[in-house]
Amino acid sequence: MFGMIHRSARDMVLSQFGQAAWDEILTRAKLDESAFVSGESYPDEVTFRLITTAAEVANLSVDDTLYAFGEHWVAAAWNGPYATVMTVLGRSLSESLANLDRMHASIQIAMPDADLPQFSVIFEDDTRIEVEYVSNREGLEYFVRGLFSGLMKKFSVEGEITTEKASDGAQIFKILLSK
Repeated sequence: MFGMIHRSARDMVLSQFGQAAWDEILTRAKLDESAFVSGESYPDEVTFRLITTAAEVANLSVDDTLYAFGEHWVAAAWNGPYATVMTVLGRSLSESLANLDRMHASIQIAMPDADLPQFSVIFEDDTRIEVEYVSNREGLEYFVRGLFSGLMKKFSVEGEITTEKASDGAQIFKILLSK
């Protein structure tokens, strides 16, 4: 994964738990700040070690940590250095979900080595939105759930997110909208 993910994880830990927690995570995970250059690509193992260790230090499950990080990523990206990229998503939850692949295409141009997931809105009506998620990485469903929750917060949409595995292996996220 790219260092921008690591930098965002660092920012989340610093803002919620402080420098001492961040230093402990780095020590336990056997990482240093050099693993956090935004435009550099790092092995997924480094990212998963970072998240797993952060979960241990925060006394949270890995799934809860991934979810919190997904929510944090949306807020940090929209209000930080990636704000111009995020505007590609649109001005509503529906537009944003429909434009995730468009945003990823713009990232792919800048970072051709990125192994980005694919998102496709497969159903939408007034009560729910279903999004198909396909990735070469396993174990990030709670991160994606957190991303969707962050988008819901961004656009003041209330609802519940559920997931199910499709027969072809894709993950289907269902956003059940509250009236």
